[in-house]
Amino acid sequence: MRTLIGSHFNHLGRVWVLHEVLADEGSVVLSDPSSQAIIQTNLFGEPSRKGPETITLPLFGNTPDSLSEELLELLSNKVIPPGLN
Repeated sequence: MRTLIGSHFNHLGRVWVLHEVLADEGSVVLSDPSSQAIIQTNLFGEPSRKGPETITLPLFGNTPDSLSEELLELLSNKVIPPGLN
């Protein structure tokens, strides 16, 4: 999975970049590649900084040794970023 970091994917009707694989937490982090920044909160819910919008998807499914449906859908929707085709 780590080799896909930086790859672009269509998810929920938008293009996202695979930003990080959190193996210990069993999830992947996607970030918005546009220059739009949102106010991010800290662990206490207080606004702390501006940064790209991020979403987290689970790596694993409900059955042992399976990938999550969300991850399988994401992987099937890899795209070439604009300007590289």
